[in-house]
Amino acid sequence: MTTAPATMSKPSGAPEPHSLWNTDSPRVHLGTQRFMTTDDDLEFLNRHGVENMALNRMPLDREFGWDVDWLGAQKEKAAGYGVDLQMVALPIQQMNADGGSTPNYMLGDFDRGEEEVELVCKMVRAAGAAGIPSIKYFLCEMENQRTESVPPGRGNTRYSTFDLSQADADSPRYDQPVTAAQNWERVTFFLERVIPVAEEAQVRMACHPCDPWLPPGFKGVDRILGGADGFKQFVDICPSPYHGLNLCLGCMAESVEDPVQEVPKILRYFGERKKIHLIHFRNIFGGRCKFQEVWPDEGVMDMYVLMKTLHEVGYPHMVVPDHAPASDAPGSREQSFAFQFGYIRAMLQAVESVRGGA
Repeated sequence: MTTAPATMSKPSGAPEPHSLWNTDSPRVHLGTQRFMTTDDDLEFLNRHGVENMALNRMPLDREFGWDVDWLGAQKEKAAGYGVDLQMVALPIQQMNADGGSTPNYMLGDFDRGEEEVELVCKMVRAAGAAGIPSIKYFLCEMENQRTESVPPGRGNTRYSTFDLSQADADSPRYDQPVTAAQNWERVTFFLERVIPVAEEAQVRMACHPCDPWLPPGFKGVDRILGGADGFKQFVDICPSPYHGLNLCLGCMAESVEDPVQEVPKILRYFGERKKIHLIHFRNIFGGRCKFQEVWPDEGVMDMYVLMKTLHEVGYPHMVVPDHAPASDAPGSREQSFAFQFGYIRAMLQAVESVRGGA
């Protein structure tokens, strides 16, 4: 990666930033976030009918952030395979120059955090200049929490698992407790600096939940962005059409007692307010504090109801498979994603067929 300033002009031929929710002709579409812009990956996506993508693994230059020409080249290369690069991810776990995975602004060190947030703003401007209309990120005070993956799933699949009764909830994550008020101060610090820049650059900011929802005081931390209640407060900070959510349906299911009834309502709440900029389409067994991430066709939620709800609220952006159940079978990763791509594509066609014939 070169180190050209992130404020340079966009590359020749780069498209204008995409619009927000298109109320005239909304159309939800299949995408992915677990593949790169290599020839093999792009050919794989093209072969499986995936025409849209996000890049999760992004470089970071601590002086310039991202290079506009490099971003434009990735978008152009993907387009050559019929894939639209619609989103990139902030390299959150690389932001802390001290080497920790949590940025200083989420640790309450606002002096160091100012430097990190300014770097984020450079990356937002670069994405806008390169014609990439959206950025995904998260604002979490500690790492994702999981416990041992038992029992195995169908075909000896390993399911990502969390069981609060088996977790070490008492060993403190930090020397001092982190309260909800402190977390809200840190989140607000970030948003007040970044969202005005995103609005100027016409880049949608899509925040992912902290995974999973945790009871207050877990490891001495009051998590605030693990479920819908926190996100309802979150979207009211710095009101802007560019400030929204990477709504993970799996995380929402993991945060409630009755996913079947509650998740469609959560989806409708944020969808009707046009606050969703990316959907993670995954299913679980279980619910709050005890769950396994499973294949989309076998979990507790009715995924057709969720897809139908997306259409009803006019959601126009990507629906992507998030995590993929793993096994030791040769080609497990590709098998997992091919199955999920086909599942989502068929679900989209089913919903569109019913709506078209109504």
